[in-house]
Amino acid sequence: MKKLIFILIIVLQFAHSQPVKQSQNDSLFLGIEKKTFMTYGLVVYSASSLYVEYKWWWEGNYHPFKHENDGFWNNYSVGVDKIGHFYTSYLYFHFTYDILQWATFDEETSLWLAIAFPAANALSIEIGDGFSTYAFSNSDLIANSLGIAYSVLQKKAPFFENFTFKWSYYPSGIIPFDGRFRITDDYDGHLYWLSFNVHNLLPVKLQEYYPRWLNVAVGYGGKNISGRPSWVGPSITSSGKPQRKWAVSFDYNLMEIPLDGGLWNPLKSLLNNFKFPAPGLKQIQGQRAEFKPLLVN
Repeated sequence: MKKLIFILIIVLQFAHSQPVKQSQNDSLFLGIEKKTFMTYGLVVYSASSLYVEYKWWWEGNYHPFKHENDGFWNNYSVGVDKIGHFYTSYLYFHFTYDILQWATFDEETSLWLAIAFPAANALSIEIGDGFSTYAFSNSDLIANSLGIAYSVLQKKAPFFENFTFKWSYYPSGIIPFDGRFRITDDYDGHLYWLSFNVHNLLPVKLQEYYPRWLNVAVGYGGKNISGRPSWVGPSITSSGKPQRKWAVSFDYNLMEIPLDGGLWNPLKSLLNNFKFPAPGLKQIQGQRAEFKPLLVN
């Protein structure tokens, strides 16, 4: 609750500090002025996410506060969970920034709120973990912070927008689709990608020969890294030794979709942070690489 009050105060303060503009960009959305709509919309979203966190992680699962270091890159998930923390804050930042820009908040306000929301979200999760079966993790918080830092770098140095982090998922079948199913338990189904905007990275003389919409991405994931704590139901863990998973694939630059204005830009930006099926190669540690015509995970 303190988190929500803190965020509400910040958002309202920024909203009311904005100069009043009479322009087409300040038009109403669903009968409400855009800034007002987004101010309360983000607060409602924060409240909803905190409720989901409570239901998923902490309900009926209180323990004395504890802290642990799980090994970072060489932990139970071979580091996949850390990339997940990075990506979550990265995605959260960009969605917040883009939707605030759509709502005509100025650049500085959009940037600082896009930092504050994912930072508060990450901190609240770690504090909750500290009082549950999980534990407060400095390395998780560092990974979240790096996701925010890289996002800020992209806004301050647009060259880095040529390197976009993405995520793809397909259920591994290890975690059953029961009342306690959570994607965060099913790490075997995750792949995290870094997508390269090849067109922009080519010399200017070569750019006309390469399509703007076709990127190349490299991915990382793991095998035998899924699990579910006993307190959420029958204990389920992957069998076998954890293995790293690598991939390279074509990717789509959805920002090149010829739709602009209104909510199209934030929608394209949001979708562009997800990796959609495309031809690619996947290699699991200790095995031969295999070609997939529609690689997902």
